[in-house]
Amino acid sequence: MITHYATNATLAHQFISKRSELTIEPTVNTPFLRYSCAHQLLMIKGSSVKPDMHEFYSNALETFKTELRDSDRLKVYLCFKNLNTSTAKVLFDLFKYLRMRAVRGTDVQVVWGAEVTNQEMIETGRDFSEIYELKFRFLTDLDF
Repeated sequence: MITHYATNATLAHQFISKRSELTIEPTVNTPFLRYSCAHQLLMIKGSSVKPDMHEFYSNALETFKTELRDSDRLKVYLCFKNLNTSTAKVLFDLFKYLRMRAVRGTDVQVVWGAEVTNQEMIETGRDFSEIYELKFRFLTDLDF
């Protein structure tokens, strides 16, 4: 198994084209991101508030979709401290994709995490779950 660590999305671009794992460490404005082909997993945790989050997420999400297109199970863990509208747009596309996969029979597991005191983020997850008709598992005992 190949594992790559990158400090930003730009460095990740050169590694992610292989069936592998990718980890991007968090910054003040970007979250921790882990993609694992072997575990059929995408994990995002932290603050996602950089002005152009599409650039940050684009290669990881495209690889997630491409490498796991024939997988019968997908796991997505989303644990946000806060997010901006740029991140929300990225999530709209992700959930649209996950809904399409679920309709086609893929076992889609979405875990939405937030601090128990962050009611706005918990409600955001509930809204996404309802809009895209995806069953979310909610976690609220997280430590950021």
